Amino acid sequence: MSAEHYITERIINTCLRENVSDIMTQGQIVSSVSDRLLASWPQAIPDFWLKVNHLGDRCLYLPIKPTHYMQEWQAVSATWLMEGENGGEYQQGYQDWLAALAVNLSEDEARLFTHYVEEANCACEHRMYAEQAYGQQTDVIETVISGVLETEADWQQQLLLSDQIAAYLDHPYYPTARAKVGFTAEELTQYAPEFAPIFELNWLAVKTNYVSVTSEQPDCWPSFSQVGLSESLSETHILFPIHPLTLKGLDTLPDGIILADKAAIRVKPTLSVRTLALMDFAGFHIKVPLLMATLGAKNIRLIKPSTLYDGHWFEKALSRIVERDVQLHDLYSHVNEQHGGHVGEYKELAYILRQYPQSMQDKHLVPVAALASAMPDGRLYLEHLADAYYQGNYLTWLNDYLALLLKVHLRLWLKYGIVLESNQQNAVLGYQQGALSLIMKDNDSARLLASRYVSSSDDIDAREAELLQLIDQRIFVEDDEALAKMFITITIQLDIAAVFEAMAVQGLADIYDLYQVLRQAICHELDDLQAQGIETEFARHYLLEQGYQPVKYLLSSGSLLSKAKSGATDVNKFYGLTAPNFLHQDFFKKYAKRQLSESLSSEVLSSGPLKSGSLASLNISEIT
Repeated sequence: MSAEHYITERIINTCLRENVSDIMTQGQIVSSVSDRLLASWPQAIPDFWLKVNHLGDRCLYLPIKPTHYMQEWQAVSATWLMEGENGGEYQQGYQDWLAALAVNLSEDEARLFTHYVEEANCACEHRMYAEQAYGQQTDVIETVISGVLETEADWQQQLLLSDQIAAYLDHPYYPTARAKVGFTAEELTQYAPEFAPIFELNWLAVKTNYVSVTSEQPDCWPSFSQVGLSESLSETHILFPIHPLTLKGLDTLPDGIILADKAAIRVKPTLSVRTLALMDFAGFHIKVPLLMATLGAKNIRLIKPSTLYDGHWFEKALSRIVERDVQLHDLYSHVNEQHGGHVGEYKELAYILRQYPQSMQDKHLVPVAALASAMPDGRLYLEHLADAYYQGNYLTWLNDYLALLLKVHLRLWLKYGIVLESNQQNAVLGYQQGALSLIMKDNDSARLLASRYVSSSDDIDAREAELLQLIDQRIFVEDDEALAKMFITITIQLDIAAVFEAMAVQGLADIYDLYQVLRQAICHELDDLQAQGIETEFARHYLLEQGYQPVKYLLSSGSLLSKAKSGATDVNKFYGLTAPNFLHQDFFKKYAKRQLSESLSSEVLSSGPLKSGSLASLNISEIT
């Protein structure tokens, strides 16, 4: 499949999911089109078409099929018919698709669609380079993966390899996530994790009175002389790291800032691209602003100074919770994010230092984003993990994975009023023989129900005082629905459903069996919480009884709609309620009954008894 065809199909399906230009609400599902139109259709005739006749004076027919995953209908291919004077006109390509959807828009609104074509062009180009990188790195991946999983390999090597593997897999839902807008082809090879480059950071000497640092700079920092500056400057200035691309993109530096002559500190990009592992100081990662946009034109990867303080706030709060809550003890730990710095409110001049303590360095760290990545042997990365830690039994692996995610995140939500934006990149699994835990980081975008957080503690005054320290007021929510939306769209859809779908495509399990296991696991965890006196009624209803799930409308908020049009205060938290709920009982009555009994008994239960506290016993009779 060509890159253009692949990206076009992803864009079309996202437009269906997000109802871009009202194509789903004003379109009509039909089972046939006229012979005059079909004369121009070179492919197999689909069972269904989406007829769209409210966009301009021409009628569009898109071949579609029903689906259970994230939307009710998806495109059969990246092609469609446009009604014309002489019959049907066969069309394809994201440029024509976006032009058709923008026909009724104002000039300003249509301009966003035109700009998005440029992002799609970038995604096609960068997809090609990523495939080339994978081919170049195959031997290295094959050699290292065997060493990583079978021997006592260096923990940072394990993590960086896992990040590199994850980088070859597209984001499940944002169609042009492959695009690193702002990177040239040469810069991809120099700074993108797909190519596993090592480079040095640039440094700035900033006047002390211009700088805010949250703690003393660590031992890994270079000296002034190491970056080509006089040591006498240490009395009046502080060294600040800056990414080479960010430095290149700045027209001028503010007064009081001196550019060092030399680069220093060897680094390697992680999955986030702007977070860099210090190669000569294992355990330290540094996050720096980057003049690059991903997941939408508005998502420029800078650092808002407030995130330094809010991220550290959540680190402290989460660390205190896991220390005191016996139900969560040993299930997660948080990286140290105490140190950071910024120059006033400049988003281009800031950094956050992450330190992984020894307790984390004793584990094999794997971001969830890597689990569904295809390895050179054709298997998924999660299968290799199952080999290494579960004697090849990936269903036992799955049980532990679900139990961990649900135990941690449901408890944080329902007992403490905290839901984390623990997406596939930030959700890191810590593997040891006989144990699995979460490694947490980068939680400045969490959501918090203040009343529940305060009431969860015996020291109410102290908790109320803590809340005053949070800077970004978007963190605070007024009800459980806001928390539920983030929990579903991040933990359920990104961290679990996307992995399930990959497992099903790989033939590891039937997709409906997997969702049944997930439903039972959620019920089991909610029952446990209810037995402890924690209110679960809202969560039970929202997760299991609604016909539809919320969906992040990432394309609309990130690229196709202005903030004024969407009304979104945060482009990453703009939702629609359009995904069929694969956790609803009717879902299984409709789809799973046909093979559930024999499939679950032969595949899931044969993997060994479901662990107490991991998954509830499956009650097949409920849906037969």
